[in-house]
Amino acid sequence: MPRRKYGRLRKTVELPPKGNCSRCRSGKFCPIEGHSGQGVMPARDWAGPESIEKRKRSHS
Repeated sequence: MPRRKYGRLRKTVELPPKGNCSRCRSGKFCPIEGHSGQGVMPARDWAGPESIEKRKRSHS
């Protein structure tokens, strides 16, 4: 039976199985315990420019 919260139907979401997890298949980090994507470390290195030229503030 679906659960209601504040008059809105809420669908229960099931965890994907190990063999059919979209994040594990794409080679990304997977937060679900027991999946093969747990061993993949997330790449969070900044690839942008070191310094950005900012606009001057206008005095009003």
